[in-house]
Amino acid sequence: MKTYSGPKALTEYVLYQSRHKANKTFPILLVQGILAGMYIAVGAIGYLKLASGLSDPGLGSFLGALVFPMGIIAIILMQAELYTSDSMVMLAVYTGHTKISKILKILLLILIANLIGAILIALMSTGAEIFNEKTLAFITEKAVHKVNMPVGKLLISSILCNFIVSTGVCLAYSCKEEISKVVVVWLAITVFVLSQTEHVVANMYYLFVAYFNGADISLLQIMYSLGVAAIGNFIGGGIIVSGANYLLAFRDIEKNDKPEE
Repeated sequence: MKTYSGPKALTEYVLYQSRHKANKTFPILLVQGILAGMYIAVGAIGYLKLASGLSDPGLGSFLGALVFPMGIIAIILMQAELYTSDSMVMLAVYTGHTKISKILKILLLILIANLIGAILIALMSTGAEIFNEKTLAFITEKAVHKVNMPVGKLLISSILCNFIVSTGVCLAYSCKEEISKVVVVWLAITVFVLSQTEHVVANMYYLFVAYFNGADISLLQIMYSLGVAAIGNFIGGGIIVSGANYLLAFRDIEKNDKPEE
């Protein structure tokens, strides 16, 4: 299996991925995006169970952080479409290979699909009553905190979150063996979860499962939290991580004379 180590190789690989995504049909992107939202939500279930279920909160959070990466790993290995890591396709805009409007349309579709997937798992979680009162109280506290975060703090936290996540994905691209990909992603996502920064797709699940279980939060508050987190995640992955790789590699990347129509 080919590896993509270094900014030049990573940039070329992400460019390949961006062209591949642009050629996918609407139904394929939609289904893969829904699956990604569901995978993240499944990882979040494990985190919530462990983080709220142990008498030692620190140990619970740590063990929960070790379980959460299952969702991201499933996305990478099953080639689903996740908004946060897909934001790195902004490289195709920087190199002139495609128009920003086209990339933003793809990212918006994936974001909506991720939301559908997360809501589906939130509905099933609620219907199956998989959380006890202690876990529901933990979820409610978490959700109320997220929807009441000041916009500046929420934005910066979201930027940092996707810097960590996208860096982990870049490390995975650099690995030769599947087991190596799993290990580096596991480590990076564990750090993200322990950092308690804001991941828009994970928050989709946290907020809606809280909402469906009677938490005192409104849909308007949920949309505020998710909207700011989506912008911050885009900056972290689409501008900072992608931009840094482009600046380090642009002299070696052949540019097209015209962008894609």
